[in-house]
Amino acid sequence: MSVIKAIGVQYCTLQCPDLDIQEQFLLHFGMHTVEKTEEALIMRGDGPQPFIEVCKKGEKKFLGATYIASSMEDLEKISKTDAFSDVEELKTPGGGFISRGADLDGIGVEVCFGIKDRDDYQTLLPQSSNEGGQVNRINERKRYVKGAPPSIVRFGHYGINSNDIPAALEWYNEHLGIIATDKLFAGDPKDPNTPMMGIFARLDKGLEPADHHTIFWLPAPMVSEGKPGLNHVSFEMLQIDDVLRGHEILQRNKEEFNYELEWGVGRHYQGAQVFDYWRSPFKQTHEHQTDGDYFDNTFPPNEVDVTKDGLESDGPGPSQWGPDINFATFGDRRNG
Repeated sequence: MSVIKAIGVQYCTLQCPDLDIQEQFLLHFGMHTVEKTEEALIMRGDGPQPFIEVCKKGEKKFLGATYIASSMEDLEKISKTDAFSDVEELKTPGGGFISRGADLDGIGVEVCFGIKDRDDYQTLLPQSSNEGGQVNRINERKRYVKGAPPSIVRFGHYGINSNDIPAALEWYNEHLGIIATDKLFAGDPKDPNTPMMGIFARLDKGLEPADHHTIFWLPAPMVSEGKPGLNHVSFEMLQIDDVLRGHEILQRNKEEFNYELEWGVGRHYQGAQVFDYWRSPFKQTHEHQTDGDYFDNTFPPNEVDVTKDGLESDGPGPSQWGPDINFATFGDRRNG
């Protein structure tokens, strides 16, 4: 039985040595500055949340992610466990309350409640598409301003390099109700000697559909030389055009501002999102993504042999279309 069942993620928190450089990257990425001091940078998207990424000044590091409790009662409940702190009031935009903890890999895990949506939010809706013979846009032109930042809806999920993936899932399930969607193996999942390659896990929201994954684990010994930490942080875009528009802006500015394309644009197998991964000047990987799968809690975990999960005519691969992943760099130690 889980202590609580989280209902979402609110924001991620990173640490980097120069907030001016980080701010410029996130502006190109599609965010807007909310607050900036010598010690912290707070950024938002175009969705209702008052902010979706916090960056604190310091040595490059991933500090963690903040989950949303369904009630103040649940927040108090999680705060009484050994893994989490007493509840405190937030001083950041939107107010609210928070309890702070850390997982088995030492990565920060926070739980919040009561953060208010921003007052100036205007409903954000994707433009209608005329596809597959379905005409949804009549007497209306689809237009985007060339070079304008893409629209980010929210902080969507994050990936972690862990030293013990099964234990990590068990911890998150026990405290936050996280459940597995896809378990990845390098070979036959039924063979106990087959190494585990990763787990995509989602929120348990009962019969309400949840994102295919809110957290994703890869093995730190294989990916980041045994150092647990950030694999990537991911932000949901308004629609596919925004993924491609974001790619164009970052591509145009990559040489001047030291951005690095890690992987994209493509469409995943697990989760099915259209994705595009970029490294900031500090090489912390940020993903644009949209159009992912949703599942309720009746959908059973799927065990995947990744050596066979790909295009039959082109061998295994983690994308349905798009460029090949660079296994030598994806999620490596440069993320911090």
